[in-house]
Amino acid sequence: METERKSRRLLQVLVAILGALLIMGNAHGSAANSNVESKEIVDPYQVYTYELMTQHIDQLAAAYPELITVKSIGTTDFGREIKAVKVGKGEASILIDGSQHAREWMGTNLILYMIDRYAYAYEHNMKYDDYPVRQLLDQCSIWFVPMVNPDGVTLQQEGLNAFPESYHAYLTSMNGGSTNFKRWKANASGIDINRQYPAMWTSIRNSPRYPTFKNFKGSEPVETVEAQSMIHFTYESDPEIVFSYHTSGEVLYWHFHTAAEHLARDKKMADFISAMTGYGQVKPDKNPSGGGFTDWFIVQFGRPGFTAELGPYQEETELPLWTFTDIWDQNQSIGLYLASEGYKLWWERYPMEMIEEKIQLLNPVQLYNRPSDSFPVGAELNEAKITADARLGDWYRVPTWLGPKWVHLSQASYLHGHSESYANRITLKDTTPIYKSPNPDESQLLGQLDPQEVETLERWNDWILIRTWSGNGWIQEKK
Repeated sequence: METERKSRRLLQVLVAILGALLIMGNAHGSAANSNVESKEIVDPYQVYTYELMTQHIDQLAAAYPELITVKSIGTTDFGREIKAVKVGKGEASILIDGSQHAREWMGTNLILYMIDRYAYAYEHNMKYDDYPVRQLLDQCSIWFVPMVNPDGVTLQQEGLNAFPESYHAYLTSMNGGSTNFKRWKANASGIDINRQYPAMWTSIRNSPRYPTFKNFKGSEPVETVEAQSMIHFTYESDPEIVFSYHTSGEVLYWHFHTAAEHLARDKKMADFISAMTGYGQVKPDKNPSGGGFTDWFIVQFGRPGFTAELGPYQEETELPLWTFTDIWDQNQSIGLYLASEGYKLWWERYPMEMIEEKIQLLNPVQLYNRPSDSFPVGAELNEAKITADARLGDWYRVPTWLGPKWVHLSQASYLHGHSESYANRITLKDTTPIYKSPNPDESQLLGQLDPQEVETLERWNDWILIRTWSGNGWIQEKK
């Protein structure tokens, strides 16, 4: 019996090594230049602890500083930061998360390897399954949250020693008196994060009455910092699609009280994902048990949300590492497919007109991440001569030091076109009104100038910007 176990283990290791070699060959084989240097940082055939994940995220950001952005979206009760990683430069975005459940950390391995390979493919203009990586990520960024539940994952992987001794007895009691935490699914407070979202929370079925290793929905929705962080970040990033990786069973959830007008759209995407992965679709339930992250997203935003259960079914434990070979084969292009679909959905929401239009801002204006008052950057663009490249109503997309941003010209004093330099001195022969902007509206009136000689600075149509002892102002040239 012992010999058989050793033989099986050796076979699993050999399969994992072979899988890693095949993955590396596939990734590099499609590069435009096979001699380019590999920056492969992530090794998906290892257990990703919170510390190792954080280290590799930092290394990826350093390796691809123009492409990868990292931010903390929250801090757990035990001081671990919940990291979000953006790959891409597009205004549109999608969101992919993993490890909402502690023992389901294979999703972290998959997400980290996606970040690694997509960034490499972008830099070297590669394709995955005919998806042009650079073009897609310039249109639609992918936000990843590799480990939503770092406290729970740490407990499942490392046990009690990773937590303060004063907390050991409570953790053990929530685990039924056992110090083996391999079955642990909740966060470190015994609350199931993926039963915390406000989507039919009161009707969640089979919830224990107290904190435990799995399924306890909490005493109220969104009481955990993990769920709070994900909800806040989803509103902030405004993704067109969310995709949540869980384990196990190789099935796909796509429906949660989906509005009738969205059924065909979401089912078409689900069918495509099933064809890519081979995962069967869970049949929609008229009375589903809610509380999940994608459940909440579907009903709150009216946009597509998917939950995939990775790997062959495992009962009450994590997936073995050797399963990653098939998992990658099934999912390596999922992020790129979602980015392509996300860009289409974003364009439907924001049907902008591509332009090349000169605009001159005459006063500071607020910057926005979207052509909507709901997405302020928290920064201003000062008086400037700029050229907008897109327009949606009276919103204009303009270049800034933060990248392309939107300005709302209904809130601004501006010129269509740019004024020209006009360094001169002219004589005002009559009393002349002076304005804050080239607009003869009384609200813009600064005062009246007596006849005098003035210094001119710029000219726009029949308006002249002049310098006075009290500051600059505009006068209209008399015909």
